[in-house]
Amino acid sequence: MNNYRRYRTIKVLIILLVMLAGILFLFRGAIFQKAVQFGTEHQIVGTNNSKANQSLATQLANTDFQNQSVIIVNNNQPTFSNDDLTEKKGGWVRFANLDSLGRPQSAQALLKKQLMPSKKRERLTIKTPGYHAIRTGNAESDWLYNRSHLIGYQLSGSNNEPKNLITGTRQLNADSRVNAESMVTFENQIADYLKASSNHYVRYQVTPVYRGVELVPRGVWMQGQSLNDDQVKFNVYIFNVQEGWIINYLNGSATRG
Repeated sequence: MNNYRRYRTIKVLIILLVMLAGILFLFRGAIFQKAVQFGTEHQIVGTNNSKANQSLATQLANTDFQNQSVIIVNNNQPTFSNDDLTEKKGGWVRFANLDSLGRPQSAQALLKKQLMPSKKRERLTIKTPGYHAIRTGNAESDWLYNRSHLIGYQLSGSNNEPKNLITGTRQLNADSRVNAESMVTFENQIADYLKASSNHYVRYQVTPVYRGVELVPRGVWMQGQSLNDDQVKFNVYIFNVQEGWIINYLNGSATRG
């Protein structure tokens, strides 16, 4: 009798385990996405990881493009603390670790003239998450995607660094349309300020913003603040879009639309 009961108990347990395995298999996508979101949401803004920044990052991730490439965040006021705006350690650059999907998370820096490179940038060899070589025209520069630096090469000398490179559209990286703004607009503003004096410093933070497990960021959040003056001061979000194209942010594929 005891053997029979033990047999029935084991049989029931096996059936329950099989059912549980089936449920986990059916909902594996949703479970994985939740797990990745939980594991990455706390590092979305890297070392400057206040609750206020977490809230802003969540809002930006849920903001849809409405035909305006650049939007102002927090009334254009950077969220750096007083401790962030100190030059005690001199110039520096830090990159957060890649997440479990291999996606860059954040780049932080205290930029100064001495960090700027003196030699020409070498060809990029890193394949960023979601990158596809998609042509948009016949000119040499007519590509949908760039391997976009979070902290531009001209500011830091960082080049083939996976933690510093995302899949970004040409429109995000260096929009050539008349009066258009893109990442290079703000990078050039910083570069001009740093070149003016070896005593100039700019606290800088660039954060790619993702939705769930998408490999291509929906946009890039940029903050900059010059120390001891307000000649450089911005807090903006730039959408990772391209006019005339529909992007699948989950895997980086795209179609004309």
